[in-house]
Amino acid sequence: MQYKTILKRYKIPIIIIMCLIFNIIIILNYAVNFKNKKTEFKEIKPLINYSKKLEMPTVKNIKIKNINPSVISDKTIYLTFDDGPSYLTEKILDILKEENIPATFFVTSRGIDTYSNVIKRMQEENHTIALHTSTHNYSYIYSSDENYFKDLEEIRNKVYNITGVKSRIIRLPGGSSNTVSKKYSKGIITRITNRLTENDFYYFDWNIDSLDASGSVSKEVIYNSVTQNIHSGTNVVLMHDSSTKETTVLALKDIIKYAKDNGYTFAKITKKTPQIHHHINN
Repeated sequence: MQYKTILKRYKIPIIIIMCLIFNIIIILNYAVNFKNKKTEFKEIKPLINYSKKLEMPTVKNIKIKNINPSVISDKTIYLTFDDGPSYLTEKILDILKEENIPATFFVTSRGIDTYSNVIKRMQEENHTIALHTSTHNYSYIYSSDENYFKDLEEIRNKVYNITGVKSRIIRLPGGSSNTVSKKYSKGIITRITNRLTENDFYYFDWNIDSLDASGSVSKEVIYNSVTQNIHSGTNVVLMHDSSTKETTVLALKDIIKYAKDNGYTFAKITKKTPQIHHHINN
Protein backbone atom coordinates (compact mmCIF):
# COMPACT_ATOMS: atom_id res chain seq x y z
CA MET A 1 0.00 0.00 0.00
CA GLN A 2 2.85 2.28 0.83
CA TYR A 3 4.57 1.47 -2.53
CA LYS A 4 1.47 2.31 -4.48
CA THR A 5 1.11 5.60 -2.64
CA ILE A 6 4.69 6.60 -3.42
CA LEU A 7 4.29 5.66 -7.09
CA LYS A 8 1.12 7.59 -7.37
CA ARG A 9 2.68 10.65 -5.75
CA TYR A 10 5.84 10.68 -7.98
CA LYS A 11 4.30 9.36 -11.24
CA ILE A 12 4.69 12.58 -13.31
CA PRO A 13 8.27 13.45 -12.20
CA ILE A 14 9.39 9.90 -12.96
CA ILE A 15 7.95 10.10 -16.46
CA ILE A 16 9.76 13.38 -17.05
CA ILE A 17 13.07 11.93 -15.80
CA MET A 18 12.69 8.89 -18.04
CA CYS A 19 11.98 11.09 -21.06
CA LEU A 20 15.09 13.13 -20.34
CA ILE A 21 17.21 10.00 -20.03
CA PHE A 22 15.79 8.66 -23.31
CA ASN A 23 16.57 11.92 -25.13
CA ILE A 24 20.13 11.97 -23.75
CA ILE A 25 20.69 8.41 -25.00
CA ILE A 26 19.44 9.37 -28.50
CA ILE A 27 21.66 12.46 -28.62
CA LEU A 28 24.75 10.53 -27.47
CA ASN A 29 24.08 7.81 -30.01
CA TYR A 30 23.72 10.37 -32.84
CA ALA A 31 26.94 12.11 -31.80
CA VAL A 32 28.90 8.85 -31.84
CA ASN A 33 27.53 7.89 -35.27
CA PHE A 34 28.26 11.36 -36.68
CA LYS A 35 31.83 11.19 -35.40
CA ASN A 36 32.44 7.79 -36.98
CA LYS A 37 30.77 8.64 -40.29
CA LYS A 38 33.03 9.75 -43.15
CA THR A 39 31.74 13.01 -44.55
CA GLU A 40 31.75 13.30 -48.38
CA PHE A 41 31.64 16.59 -50.22
CA LYS A 42 30.49 16.85 -53.82
CA GLU A 43 32.75 18.90 -56.09
CA ILE A 44 30.91 21.89 -57.59
CA LYS A 45 32.38 23.00 -60.88
CA PRO A 46 32.18 26.69 -61.86
CA LEU A 47 30.05 27.60 -64.85
CA ILE A 48 32.89 29.69 -66.33
CA ASN A 49 36.37 28.33 -66.92
CA TYR A 50 38.87 30.61 -65.19
CA SER A 51 41.91 28.49 -65.97
CA LYS A 52 43.19 31.14 -68.42
CA LYS A 53 45.21 33.84 -66.72
CA LEU A 54 43.72 37.30 -67.06
CA GLU A 55 46.15 39.92 -68.38
CA MET A 56 45.70 43.64 -67.88
CA PRO A 57 47.06 45.86 -70.66
CA THR A 58 50.25 47.69 -69.82
CA VAL A 59 51.07 51.19 -71.03
CA LYS A 60 53.48 49.87 -73.66
CA ASN A 61 50.75 47.60 -75.10
CA ILE A 62 48.23 50.42 -75.61
CA LYS A 63 48.33 51.88 -79.12
CA ILE A 64 48.74 55.64 -79.19
CA LYS A 65 46.29 57.06 -81.71
CA ASN A 66 46.82 60.81 -81.67
CA ILE A 67 49.31 60.94 -84.54
CA ASN A 68 50.02 64.49 -85.72
CA PRO A 69 47.87 66.13 -83.02
CA SER A 70 46.35 69.56 -83.58
CA VAL A 71 47.58 71.99 -80.93
CA ILE A 72 45.46 75.15 -80.76
CA SER A 73 47.18 78.13 -79.14
CA ASP A 74 47.31 81.92 -79.45
CA LYS A 75 49.85 81.39 -82.27
CA THR A 76 48.44 78.62 -84.46
CA ILE A 77 49.47 77.78 -88.03
CA TYR A 78 47.22 75.87 -90.43
CA LEU A 79 49.35 74.61 -93.32
CA THR A 80 47.09 74.11 -96.34
CA PHE A 81 47.98 72.55 -99.68
CA ASP A 82 45.94 73.05 -102.87
CA ASP A 83 45.73 71.19 -106.21
CA GLY A 84 47.06 67.75 -105.20
CA PRO A 85 47.54 64.93 -104.82
CA SER A 86 50.75 64.36 -106.79
CA TYR A 87 54.05 62.56 -106.32
CA LEU A 88 55.17 65.54 -104.21
CA THR A 89 52.34 65.01 -101.73
CA GLU A 90 54.06 61.93 -100.33
CA LYS A 91 57.22 63.95 -99.70
CA ILE A 92 55.16 66.53 -97.85
CA LEU A 93 53.49 63.79 -95.80
CA ASP A 94 56.93 62.40 -94.92
CA ILE A 95 58.01 65.79 -93.55
CA LEU A 96 54.76 66.26 -91.62
CA LYS A 97 55.12 62.79 -90.10
CA GLU A 98 58.71 63.44 -89.10
CA GLU A 99 57.72 66.76 -87.49
CA ASN A 100 54.56 65.22 -85.98
CA ILE A 101 52.22 67.97 -87.19
CA PRO A 102 48.91 67.93 -89.11
CA ALA A 103 47.90 69.80 -92.25
CA THR A 104 44.94 70.28 -94.59
CA PHE A 105 44.84 69.19 -98.24
CA PHE A 106 42.34 70.75 -100.67
CA VAL A 107 42.29 68.05 -103.34
CA THR A 108 41.19 67.90 -106.98
CA SER A 109 40.57 65.01 -109.37
CA ARG A 110 43.75 65.61 -111.37
CA GLY A 111 45.74 62.92 -109.62
CA ILE A 112 43.28 61.34 -107.24
CA ASP A 113 42.89 58.07 -109.13
CA THR A 114 46.64 57.61 -109.49
CA TYR A 115 47.35 58.63 -105.90
CA SER A 116 44.36 57.18 -104.05
CA ASN A 117 46.86 55.49 -101.70
CA VAL A 118 48.14 58.97 -100.77
CA ILE A 119 44.59 60.06 -99.91
CA LYS A 120 44.30 57.00 -97.64
CA ARG A 121 47.59 57.90 -96.02
CA MET A 122 46.35 61.46 -95.34
CA GLN A 123 43.41 59.97 -93.49
CA GLU A 124 45.48 57.41 -91.58
CA GLU A 125 47.93 60.10 -90.44
CA ASN A 126 45.22 62.43 -89.12
CA HIS A 127 45.25 65.16 -91.76
CA THR A 128 42.14 66.92 -93.09
CA ILE A 129 41.10 65.99 -96.62
CA ALA A 130 39.17 68.95 -97.99
CA LEU A 131 37.72 69.83 -101.41
CA HIS A 132 38.98 72.19 -104.12
CA THR A 133 36.56 71.14 -106.91
CA SER A 134 37.15 68.30 -109.33
CA THR A 135 38.39 70.01 -112.51
CA HIS A 136 39.68 73.36 -111.17
CA ASN A 137 38.59 74.71 -114.55
CA TYR A 138 37.53 78.34 -114.05
CA SER A 139 35.66 78.63 -117.34
CA TYR A 140 33.53 75.61 -116.44
CA ILE A 141 32.95 75.84 -112.69
CA TYR A 142 32.27 79.59 -112.71
CA SER A 143 30.01 79.60 -115.77
CA SER A 144 26.96 78.60 -113.70
CA ASP A 145 25.95 77.68 -110.15
CA GLU A 146 24.90 74.26 -111.41
CA ASN A 147 28.33 73.55 -112.92
CA TYR A 148 30.15 74.56 -109.75
CA PHE A 149 28.11 72.30 -107.46
CA LYS A 150 28.17 69.43 -109.94
CA ASP A 151 31.97 69.67 -110.06
CA LEU A 152 32.19 69.94 -106.28
CA GLU A 153 29.99 66.88 -105.79
CA GLU A 154 32.19 64.89 -108.18
CA ILE A 155 35.34 65.38 -106.10
CA ARG A 156 33.34 64.92 -102.91
CA ASN A 157 32.15 61.51 -104.08
CA LYS A 158 35.65 60.47 -105.15
CA VAL A 159 37.07 61.31 -101.73
CA TYR A 160 34.14 59.48 -100.12
CA ASN A 161 34.80 56.35 -102.19
CA ILE A 162 38.39 56.28 -100.92
CA THR A 163 37.91 57.35 -97.30
CA GLY A 164 34.26 56.78 -96.42
CA VAL A 165 34.03 60.45 -95.37
CA LYS A 166 31.92 63.13 -97.09
CA SER A 167 33.93 66.29 -96.54
CA ARG A 168 32.23 69.64 -95.94
CA ILE A 169 35.39 71.76 -95.91
CA ILE A 170 35.87 73.74 -99.13
CA ARG A 171 38.27 76.12 -100.84
CA LEU A 172 37.16 77.88 -104.00
CA PRO A 173 39.72 77.94 -106.84
CA GLY A 174 41.20 81.44 -106.79
CA GLY A 175 39.68 82.02 -103.37
CA SER A 176 36.38 83.74 -102.64
CA SER A 177 37.92 87.12 -103.60
CA ASN A 178 38.77 86.12 -107.18
CA THR A 179 37.57 88.40 -109.99
CA VAL A 180 38.23 85.99 -112.87
CA SER A 181 34.78 84.53 -112.25
CA LYS A 182 33.17 87.83 -113.31
CA LYS A 183 33.81 87.18 -116.98
CA TYR A 184 31.96 83.87 -116.77
CA SER A 185 29.01 84.75 -114.52
CA LYS A 186 28.36 87.99 -112.68
CA GLY A 187 27.72 87.54 -108.95
CA ILE A 188 28.43 83.82 -108.97
CA ILE A 189 30.85 83.83 -106.01
CA THR A 190 28.26 85.61 -103.86
CA ARG A 191 25.65 83.02 -104.78
CA ILE A 192 28.01 80.06 -104.30
CA THR A 193 29.29 81.14 -100.89
CA ASN A 194 25.77 81.86 -99.66
CA ARG A 195 24.60 78.45 -100.77
CA LEU A 196 27.61 76.72 -99.22
CA THR A 197 26.93 78.39 -95.88
CA GLU A 198 23.20 77.64 -96.02
CA ASN A 199 23.95 73.95 -96.60
CA ASP A 200 26.45 73.56 -93.75
CA PHE A 201 29.63 73.66 -95.81
CA TYR A 202 32.67 75.54 -94.54
CA TYR A 203 34.77 77.48 -97.04
CA PHE A 204 38.25 78.69 -96.16
CA ASP A 205 40.48 81.28 -97.80
CA TRP A 206 43.90 82.18 -96.37
CA ASN A 207 45.66 85.07 -94.64
CA ILE A 208 49.27 84.01 -95.37
CA ASP A 209 50.31 83.54 -99.00
CA SER A 210 53.49 81.54 -99.64
CA LEU A 211 53.53 82.91 -103.22
CA ASP A 212 54.27 79.43 -104.55
CA ALA A 213 51.31 79.65 -106.97
CA SER A 214 53.02 82.22 -109.18
CA GLY A 215 55.15 80.15 -111.55
CA SER A 216 58.60 78.94 -110.54
CA VAL A 217 59.43 80.47 -107.17
CA SER A 218 62.58 79.77 -105.16
CA LYS A 219 62.41 78.09 -101.77
CA GLU A 220 63.85 81.29 -100.24
CA VAL A 221 60.93 83.36 -101.51
CA ILE A 222 58.45 80.83 -100.14
CA TYR A 223 60.24 80.66 -96.78
CA ASN A 224 60.37 84.44 -96.39
CA SER A 225 56.77 84.94 -97.53
CA VAL A 226 55.55 82.67 -94.75
CA THR A 227 57.94 83.38 -91.89
CA GLN A 228 57.84 87.17 -92.29
CA ASN A 229 54.04 87.28 -92.21
CA ILE A 230 52.91 84.79 -89.60
CA HIS A 231 51.55 86.45 -86.47
CA SER A 232 49.67 85.88 -83.23
CA GLY A 233 46.24 84.33 -83.68
CA THR A 234 45.10 82.18 -86.60
CA ASN A 235 47.46 81.74 -89.56
CA VAL A 236 46.03 79.91 -92.58
CA VAL A 237 48.95 79.43 -94.97
CA LEU A 238 48.31 78.91 -98.70
CA MET A 239 50.68 76.41 -100.33
CA HIS A 240 50.47 73.93 -103.20
CA ASP A 241 51.34 70.26 -103.66
CA SER A 242 50.80 69.87 -107.39
CA SER A 243 53.59 68.19 -109.38
CA THR A 244 55.43 71.45 -110.27
CA LYS A 245 55.87 72.71 -106.69
CA GLU A 246 59.20 71.15 -105.74
CA THR A 247 60.47 74.34 -104.09
CA THR A 248 57.48 74.25 -101.74
CA VAL A 249 58.67 70.87 -100.48
CA LEU A 250 62.22 72.21 -100.13
CA ALA A 251 61.05 75.21 -98.07
CA LEU A 252 58.58 73.31 -95.85
CA LYS A 253 60.94 71.87 -93.25
CA ASP A 254 62.66 75.21 -92.66
CA ILE A 255 59.29 76.95 -92.29
CA ILE A 256 58.21 74.41 -89.68
CA LYS A 257 61.50 74.76 -87.79
CA TYR A 258 61.22 78.55 -87.70
CA ALA A 259 57.64 78.34 -86.46
CA LYS A 260 58.43 75.84 -83.70
CA ASP A 261 61.47 77.85 -82.58
CA ASN A 262 59.26 80.91 -82.25
CA GLY A 263 56.46 79.35 -80.22
CA TYR A 264 53.94 78.53 -82.96
CA THR A 265 51.76 75.41 -82.90
CA PHE A 266 50.19 73.56 -85.81
CA ALA A 267 46.65 72.36 -86.40
CA LYS A 268 44.45 70.97 -89.16
CA ILE A 269 41.29 72.71 -90.33
CA THR A 270 38.02 71.38 -88.94
CA LYS A 271 34.46 72.68 -88.79
CA LYS A 272 35.39 74.44 -85.54
CA THR A 273 38.37 76.33 -87.01
CA PRO A 274 37.82 80.11 -87.26
CA GLN A 275 36.95 80.69 -90.91
CA ILE A 276 39.25 83.03 -92.78
CA HIS A 277 37.19 84.70 -95.53
CA HIS A 278 38.32 87.21 -98.13
CA HIS A 279 36.21 90.12 -99.26
CA ILE A 280 33.96 88.84 -102.05
CA ASN A 281 34.49 90.82 -105.26
CA ASN A 282 31.91 89.05 -107.40
